Amino acid sequence: MSFTPPEVSKDTASSTAAGTGQNTPTGAASTRSDAKEPARFGITHPITTQEATEAEVLASEMLKQELEIDFPRETAQGLAKREEVLQELQRIISEWISEEGRAQGVEASMSAKIVTVGSYRLGVVQPGSDIDTLCIAPPHVTREAFFTVFLKKLEQNPHVSDCVPIPGAYTPIIKLKLRGVSIDLLFARLVRSLDDGKDLEEAVKDDEVLRDMDDKSVRCINGYRVADRILQLVPNQDAFRETLRFVKCWAKRRGIYSNVLGFFGGITWALLVARVCQLYPNYCFSQLVNRFFRTYDQWNWSKPVVLCEIVESVAGIVGQKPWNPKTSLADKQHLMPVITPAFPAMNSTHNVTDTTKRILLDEFRRGYEVVKKVENNKADWKEVHNPFPFFSNDPFKHYLCLEVLAKSAEAHVKFCGWVESKLRILHKTLEGAVSGMMIHPNPEQYELRSADTEWEWGCGMFIELAFLGDQGSYVGQTVDLRPSLHQFAEVVSTWAEKETYNSEFKLKLKTVKRTRLPEYALKINPQRRRRGLASTKDDRQPALRVLKQPEELKCPW
Repeated sequence: MSFTPPEVSKDTASSTAAGTGQNTPTGAASTRSDAKEPARFGITHPITTQEATEAEVLASEMLKQELEIDFPRETAQGLAKREEVLQELQRIISEWISEEGRAQGVEASMSAKIVTVGSYRLGVVQPGSDIDTLCIAPPHVTREAFFTVFLKKLEQNPHVSDCVPIPGAYTPIIKLKLRGVSIDLLFARLVRSLDDGKDLEEAVKDDEVLRDMDDKSVRCINGYRVADRILQLVPNQDAFRETLRFVKCWAKRRGIYSNVLGFFGGITWALLVARVCQLYPNYCFSQLVNRFFRTYDQWNWSKPVVLCEIVESVAGIVGQKPWNPKTSLADKQHLMPVITPAFPAMNSTHNVTDTTKRILLDEFRRGYEVVKKVENNKADWKEVHNPFPFFSNDPFKHYLCLEVLAKSAEAHVKFCGWVESKLRILHKTLEGAVSGMMIHPNPEQYELRSADTEWEWGCGMFIELAFLGDQGSYVGQTVDLRPSLHQFAEVVSTWAEKETYNSEFKLKLKTVKRTRLPEYALKINPQRRRRGLASTKDDRQPALRVLKQPEELKCPW
């Protein structure tokens, strides 16, 4: 690892900072040659094993209380309901597996198992959040049957609603609600049956389970394996969970929680927090939050964030290539690598672009600056995660608006997901399209309130646009974004399911000034993913005196 060593005022550092090879600043305590070597929780020794003081523990308790107001954890009643729903889903799956076995004349020695992945497995659960789940199925059950026979069984269940299959996704998924609880359900098929009495959850932690497994199953099952490894590799799971809750709250409110748009997703934030926990194994919650921002404000992003040594290969497993920038040109080009700890190691941030890297670095820097104010009693913790002021963020005074419309919930979920997955292409073409233009993607999706009964389902997405004189923009400049928008429309039009949902979906693209933003974007919407929105300024001075607005583009398909 390589990053600027922290100040030594609070931390007793060893002669090198966490394996960076950099000398400790003058005044640091020297290490006795006969001193007992501190335990390692990652690829390096801790920066410090110093424990929290009573005052720091008290500060952590106060921060927990504040966080509970702004980012509450699920209630005991809510958790109990979720467990009941998971048990019911397990019964549905087991029943279907038995039916499949009888239909094929197979004496099934094992059933399927529902396990949780993602934030739920890590123990960070909010009211109303999805449960990420994985169905681990025996060899005689195919993915095709999962997306046809089992899907039909779900649709016929009176307690299931909003059931939407997305078999063509990179990690194929069924989205559904069971008794009102939102569930994302993945599928992985084992290649070999387990021996009698062998625990399935323990068996899939062994790399051997991946031998001859199809790629989609490997990606799905590694969601479980990665979450399990994270919990194994952190020194204090409670401190890890509390810190992750704060970081997720901050990232969502600051508009940088979205893997698909090129920011960081949930697993990446978990990995970053876990690494800080390894470096400061005895620190309490508030201290870890402080070190989180300091660490990643100073991180040298030419080096990856890793929790353990990367396993290059496993005997008997071929075709699974771990992340390796020395042998892969694609891996070498990754901008902010954060590596998963389960074989095969993968970069969880491969979607990061130059635009999103710039924004992420700005937010790490801002977070660290505010945290320092908190330490000096010049700010409170709420200021750290104040919502990002989209729609009042100078110098961004113009916006590219994308409106996704559909006639059914299923068409909307699928088409909206497709458009969102291609937005990074639009970002790349926009950034270099006009001299002096800078963009800032907004990961929020705003529910459309339309009087048009034909298009019942819809959402709006926005990209901020700024025109900077010191980067080549000038008063009177003519701006035409139509080439970039037409190129993006052509990419979107390759949607594989456009014939299936013919005439059921529509995409509209247009530019708007801050003073003409649609009303639905300025009102707090209870269906939006993020709670709260800063008020907007009424700034009637455009960035440019002459701005040729691209005509509204309505994609014909």
